[in-house]
Amino acid sequence: MNKWTLSDSHNQSIVLPNQGYINKVSITDVKGAPMTMIEISNGSLRFTVLLERGMDIGELHLGSEKMSWDRSEDYLLHPSNVDLNESNGTGWMKGFYGAVAAIGPECFGTPGEGFTLHGSGSYSAALPESIQVTWDEECIRIEGRVPVKSREGKLIFEKRIQMSTVWGGTLILREETVRNSSGQVQVLDDGYHIQLSGDFVSQGGRYVLPVNQHELLLRDSAPPEKDPFHIPSKEEGAYPMRCYQYVPGQVAALSNFDNIAPFMSKMNLSRGLTGEMIVNTERTYAGYVIRPLYDFPRSLIAKQIDSSLMFAIEPCRTRPNRMSQKIIDGEALFMREGETLSSCCIIGLSISREEIHNLEHMILSAA
Repeated sequence: MNKWTLSDSHNQSIVLPNQGYINKVSITDVKGAPMTMIEISNGSLRFTVLLERGMDIGELHLGSEKMSWDRSEDYLLHPSNVDLNESNGTGWMKGFYGAVAAIGPECFGTPGEGFTLHGSGSYSAALPESIQVTWDEECIRIEGRVPVKSREGKLIFEKRIQMSTVWGGTLILREETVRNSSGQVQVLDDGYHIQLSGDFVSQGGRYVLPVNQHELLLRDSAPPEKDPFHIPSKEEGAYPMRCYQYVPGQVAALSNFDNIAPFMSKMNLSRGLTGEMIVNTERTYAGYVIRPLYDFPRSLIAKQIDSSLMFAIEPCRTRPNRMSQKIIDGEALFMREGETLSSCCIIGLSISREEIHNLEHMILSAA
């Protein structure tokens, strides 16, 4: 097992086997705060990890193609430059940048209850001394610890995060283990906002989801759509925000999907797997999300075109309602003092027509 840590500062760039590499990049946000970004390549897929932003994934590339949100770096802010409490808990939007951004682990949902709409996981800095990248003959992985604090600065949760990718592969397994370190019972309410909406969907595309159209609940005041699975092209102009929530079906056929075989032993399969995909009109590029329903039994999609294309998939633990309603409905997950809970999620990319076709067939079979 080979290892690289942040203290190896004399090595800003490390050449790895199989045409892979590690880059350590020091950047400054638009307000002058220093940040550290780790870029990792497995020889095919490369991604950036934002250490001050809860180890979120900043960007995703497959070969020369950027497969994630084409978001202005003006939004890449140090947590000290973001007021999460601003505008009734919507302050997180000023720093909304990541291709894979954590939501939670505090209250996720409607304004009025909880720390912030999307939680502070994406605005909690990783401990520099905990960051390490390791690799062996099979894969490369990055891991670190992220303390999540309350408004008063008291420790609530501690997150251990690990991301793994096999050499030459096209997906990442993100694992999180969360510990309740607050000294009292807490509700764990988490998930991910995953932006697989690069230029490959600029001419339009589709969501491929394991649900029927009537199972999608439109959550905002935008006018209803004839086809909620449709992704409009950039040329169609501005497209108002629309969010749909739903309960994804089990996609049993995913157990035969070869790409996830190296990670099957990491996942809790007691309730099966589910999958969602964004694909372009030509079906030549796609991004997908696969995870155990035990970990994240709910989903949302978010759609908007303004200064950029925003088409997201959001696996989550509960519906984005008020916490009091989640407790009434029996959705809230209570953690005892000192208790730990683990979850995982796969983020994948594809430029194979055959693979995209097969994955689409698997997902739609659940609907």
